[in-house]
Amino acid sequence: MVKNNFHLFPKSYFMRRVTFLLFDIIAFSASLILAFEIRFEFNPLLNFNYNLPLFLIVFITVKITVFYAFRLYDISWRFVSLQDLANIGKAILLSNGILFIIIYGFNLRLFAGFPRSILLVDLIFSFMLSSGFKISKRMYLEVMRQRIGRSDLKRTLIIGAGTSGEQILRDINRSDTRKFYPIGFIDDDPLKQNLYLQGIRVLGNTKELLEIIKRYKVDSILISVLTADRKFHRKILNIARGAGVMDVKVISTINDISDSVKVRMQDVRDIDVSDLIGRQAVAINTKVIGNYLNNKRVLITGAAGSIGSEISRQVIFYEPNEIALVDINESDLADLELQLKSMFKISEVKMFLCDISDKSKVDKMFEAFKPDVVFHAAAYKHVPVMEKFPEEAVRVNIIGTHNLATAVDRFNVGNFVLISTDKAVNPTSIMGVSKRIAEQIVTGMASPSTFVAVRFGNVIGSRGSALPIFLNQLKNGGPITITHPEMKRYFMTIPEAVALVLQAAATGKNGDVFILDMGEPIKIVDLVEDLITLHNLIPNKDIKIEYTGMREGEKLVEEVLTAEEGVIPTSHEKIFKAKMISQHNQESIDSMVDEFRSLNGHTAKEDWKVLFRYYVPTYQPSFYKNNLPEEFDDSVFILPPKNKN
Repeated sequence: MVKNNFHLFPKSYFMRRVTFLLFDIIAFSASLILAFEIRFEFNPLLNFNYNLPLFLIVFITVKITVFYAFRLYDISWRFVSLQDLANIGKAILLSNGILFIIIYGFNLRLFAGFPRSILLVDLIFSFMLSSGFKISKRMYLEVMRQRIGRSDLKRTLIIGAGTSGEQILRDINRSDTRKFYPIGFIDDDPLKQNLYLQGIRVLGNTKELLEIIKRYKVDSILISVLTADRKFHRKILNIARGAGVMDVKVISTINDISDSVKVRMQDVRDIDVSDLIGRQAVAINTKVIGNYLNNKRVLITGAAGSIGSEISRQVIFYEPNEIALVDINESDLADLELQLKSMFKISEVKMFLCDISDKSKVDKMFEAFKPDVVFHAAAYKHVPVMEKFPEEAVRVNIIGTHNLATAVDRFNVGNFVLISTDKAVNPTSIMGVSKRIAEQIVTGMASPSTFVAVRFGNVIGSRGSALPIFLNQLKNGGPITITHPEMKRYFMTIPEAVALVLQAAATGKNGDVFILDMGEPIKIVDLVEDLITLHNLIPNKDIKIEYTGMREGEKLVEEVLTAEEGVIPTSHEKIFKAKMISQHNQESIDSMVDEFRSLNGHTAKEDWKVLFRYYVPTYQPSFYKNNLPEEFDDSVFILPPKNKN
């Protein structure tokens, strides 16, 4: 790794402005003097030599003033762009235009006989010297320094010669601490073969990857294809490992079709199991999401959890006016607040330690914060635990959701977004049926506010999910336990799922239930085998895999849509809208929740299941559906009719 221990360029904002200003004074002085020397063939007339100091004062004053007006002393020295150079050109043209008016429009004795050609020559030299100095740091970082100390760097192959590949190459070259020496690109586009990006050639396609790794003695591979899915990542990893390259990295940034997000070195990380199991080819439009969240007051429940914390991080990117973090876990909530403030340098973050099942506290929170948008991610989600404590699923997932929804209506909040789950579809668990009822609550609200729900499957690495358990078992040397060899789940990475939640929320209409396309379901045993392989171990040799049997409330394969639902495509290929055919109205919602409130804490588990099935006829509880009481009549499982008014 090469580290720059000395600074050729000033670091502070003030010093950069002073440096730019001083050099422009020198550059503008040199430009005018050179213009005179060239015009008079290095023998200027005596009267022009005598007046040169006055000429310099006028020229420098006009140009510095115009440059300030164009904010050319506020640009980043490190990231000077073509737009900045264009603005320098505009400022030079404008300033010389003003000088032309001063010299020839006011008939000042000082400028009597002043040659017009000097203005043209001065314009050329002023642009060359001023722009040349301002782009010098970028030239040094991206061109000259590439060849310094590269023997200590990892010979790196970049997969993907598109926009993200070019951006990451540029950032590698300008980084103060470099680990990688890019030797070439790999891209499957035949039109890009043998092209050069910043002096680095496209060496071939992925079919030639194994040969190229060996020929160029590659140490590291960096996958910079934002549209790549898990199959592509698995393919590249297998080829790399087969060639002996153990260092494979990916870009964690979501593909932005509006091209507002730039790829940076801070987005580079080691490939992990989420890229092999959960990674989807997800693209979003940050401009649409920005219009939805920018300058808004955003409240996030369950903010300290895996989904809630990622929602918080992504929401802040869109510069809301203020953000409120709501949870009952005070330690993780405080940690998240510090993390957000350190990452994004903002102070508009508020914390609320609030149990959403407490209606009075929810109302006080809404009255104090006055949110414009609410993301409701707070929920009990652990299936086996909720089978033991159904009253808690009712208290948080049903009553808590109703408290928030009614507060949204009462305090005129613009938008409410429920984070739902694929376990709400044809539910077999108490957790799943409680989330299905939560969906019914938000889709049946009679309110001017916009209520939507977003339903998706398992996310890799979330709190309480299987992956952290598997990692801990792996760390302890195994065995890794799975409930069933045919168990399958839909998977997506947390950042991708949250990005799609924001995209869906930004376009949703009242009552919409969105379904995220999670791709094909993945066998849990495949996930475990990938996890073991990533740690350079052999499944069932170095680490054993054992099967423990299915638990109460589990399905072999989760469903994304119920049999009685259909889907409506949206403008986004990964987002669909469910045709909800069994919705409540406001009156039936309030009546249903009142019934749950009256029974909460005083009801046997089997009675809870009877009540759940009354309100969700598709609920088929595991280990129970064939043991209903004799007096229990399936024909009563009819939801209250929707109020047509």
